[in-house]
Amino acid sequence: MTATRSADTQSSGATCPFLRVNRYEDAVRFDRHRAILNAAEMFAGVGDDPVNGEINVREFLDGSVVFLNGAEHRERRKLLNTLLRPDALHAIREDVILPAARRLLAARLEHADDDGIYRMDLVDFCHRVFLHFTAKLVGLVGVDTDEGISQLSQCAGPLAAGASSQFLEDRTAINEMALAAKRRYVEEFYRPSRRAYEELLARVERGELSRDELPVHIMSFIVAGDDIGYPAEETSIIETTMMFAASVGTSTQAVIQTIDLLGDWWAEHPEDRALATDETFLLNALCETIRLRAPFSPYNTRMAAEDCEVAGQAVKKGQEIHIERVAANRDTAVFGADAGAFNPHRPNPGLDQQRYGLGFGSGPHQCFGLRVVLGIDGSGGAHVSLLRYLFEAGVAPDPDLEPVDLKKDMDKFSIENIPRYIHYPVIFANPASA
Repeated sequence: MTATRSADTQSSGATCPFLRVNRYEDAVRFDRHRAILNAAEMFAGVGDDPVNGEINVREFLDGSVVFLNGAEHRERRKLLNTLLRPDALHAIREDVILPAARRLLAARLEHADDDGIYRMDLVDFCHRVFLHFTAKLVGLVGVDTDEGISQLSQCAGPLAAGASSQFLEDRTAINEMALAAKRRYVEEFYRPSRRAYEELLARVERGELSRDELPVHIMSFIVAGDDIGYPAEETSIIETTMMFAASVGTSTQAVIQTIDLLGDWWAEHPEDRALATDETFLLNALCETIRLRAPFSPYNTRMAAEDCEVAGQAVKKGQEIHIERVAANRDTAVFGADAGAFNPHRPNPGLDQQRYGLGFGSGPHQCFGLRVVLGIDGSGGAHVSLLRYLFEAGVAPDPDLEPVDLKKDMDKFSIENIPRYIHYPVIFANPASA
């Protein structure tokens, strides 16, 4: 596949047709070029649907770190990266994600159904597990109980959908649900959490706590505000809601789709079932899933800040660019003749490429959570540990119940329907291990 210009589709507000980038090396060059920027208006498709697009920009995208560029982006990322130091990554896995997974799974597998089968919805389970991580990262209070995490979960799904509604069917209805979820999130979680951190600061002022005892999370940055260059209130709210799409949604899909693809793989390669709890095998399978399906949308958008030439393509100022990562990650020149197939034994493509391809992006906007997924040394993080735990309990797709995929605008997909599951029924062959 090559980088090609679409001749029949106009971009959002662009002066010329959008540019499709679907070859691996070209995608890397576009990711890293100084004049190719993230733009919320492009991502939201304001030119195609001004009403819904402007809602998405104003309420869910504008000012978040994802859509910053240049020095402003570097400074915000530098601050956020302090939350993912090696010791913090260890704590995320050992003190947050895995304890939540063990507790939730034990509760779900306490009783079999009338047929003696242990069943659950893996989407709901993973959402709750990763919500614990996101709540810790943001600094939310009121989520230490099952009731609290359930209420947060009711907000998180619609908020994530609102951030990417341009790829979904019935966009108006999606935005209405997302706006209602945002109002509820602000009143029930954001504002109480801000007040709770402000009270901790007051205790420091009264000499009841030392500053070393204060937690460090996004809410602590928000309260510090201008002192550390953090944005104003409304933008800070958007920053925290974007975490539900960036951490909860993508993590849930990555884990579930790895289980889904491995089920098909083991049907054809039964000898590999013995590797179901091998962390190296699971890491390679996770990377292969991310290569083939992440970021679980048909493309990422960019905008040209000036006339320039990138990867041999002439680009006009204001032009919309679609970086089709799923297509680029199937580039046979990089991943071999079977690049479109799932193969957890696929060799590492080389020093300049990774098994996961461009699933985390590249350049200045590479995914914030890469180290959470892969671990600080690249040998596997919380997601691999969670997969191993689920396979120890004998997780497998439910043969009697079909998964439910979120309805999407398939006109946006050029390769295949990349699933975004909203229900994924599973069964467990060894529930006693949970």
